[in-house]
Amino acid sequence: MNPLFHEPARLALLSALAPAEYTDFASLLRITGVSKSALSKHLSALAEAGVVEVGKSDTDRRGRRIALTADGRVAFESYLDALAAIVERARR
Repeated sequence: MNPLFHEPARLALLSALAPAEYTDFASLLRITGVSKSALSKHLSALAEAGVVEVGKSDTDRRGRRIALTADGRVAFESYLDALAAIVERARR
């Protein structure tokens, strides 16, 4: 299991990105409930690890859009599978 994903705000962030092509910074702020600076730090850590990519918004010059990378999507799916297996064992 990837320890980078354990932090609750990162887990919420990645869960919001998983079903979407991309999500904007403001939406991630609402979803995670963290401050702008905290979200920026989480995104920087995930981007540095190659999990997400942060680009410019198509609709807002100052806005940013965030997406899972292909490798990030695979890593997050593996994390969710491992987490599901742990939960399943605990419920037996």
